[in-house]
Amino acid sequence: MFTRTLALLAAITFTPVAKADDVKDAEAKLKEYLKDIKGSEAGRVTALTADGVKETFPDHVLFSHVIPLYPVARETPPPLKHANVLAVPKKKDGKVILITDAKGLEKFFKENARPVKEPDEADAAVKAWLRATAELNQDGFFKFTVKAGPGTAAGNTITATGEAPVDPRNMDKGEIKATLSFKDGKLASAETKVNITAGMRPRCQATKLLDPDPIVRAMAEDSIRVMGSSIKPYLDDQRAKAPANLRQAIDRVWAKAQAEGR
Repeated sequence: MFTRTLALLAAITFTPVAKADDVKDAEAKLKEYLKDIKGSEAGRVTALTADGVKETFPDHVLFSHVIPLYPVARETPPPLKHANVLAVPKKKDGKVILITDAKGLEKFFKENARPVKEPDEADAAVKAWLRATAELNQDGFFKFTVKAGPGTAAGNTITATGEAPVDPRNMDKGEIKATLSFKDGKLASAETKVNITAGMRPRCQATKLLDPDPIVRAMAEDSIRVMGSSIKPYLDDQRAKAPANLRQAIDRVWAKAQAEGR
């Protein structure tokens, strides 16, 4: 009974909880970091608090920073790339860690991930790896669903696999697959296969909603409706600089897409 009580207390003590204040403080630190990188304001910043991220990195708050490639690819300001993951330490004097590729992600994992000592603990780590990898391969419109399960143990090594298929809504195809091995609790190796193909993307569809050619207008409207919610940031951007009649056309098509559940 005493042993079980200790185990319960340990679980309560060490289960990480995503606190709103942690994310808020991290956002402030990230904003301070990015303000010195001219052009970084073009990126969309998203806190990564699901898919095992908060459990795997209890001392950091992770964010994605994505500069969309569509409708026009923007030049990325160094040291950023068009898709990035930034880890903000919860310690007041900690420095923001920029991750731009698989090599950097592996280094961050080895130095900062919570140890994986039991097969059941590998689930969160693999999910966190896949979520971060998905963000590093993001063009601003992919939507990934992360899946993983418990690992298997062989001696002092635990191996686990997972995948992140893309949502086919925009005619996107493919998935990201990963196999991670942990030795004595630490990440020993990571094998990742990225096989994704982009489908429909915003080009100039919103600007063609009033085209004199009815076929062009119809094609533009159909493209916007098919892309649905993923195209909303693009529509907002175009709407902000459009004349009144084009704003009305954009609002009409967006309302139609919403009514269709897209």
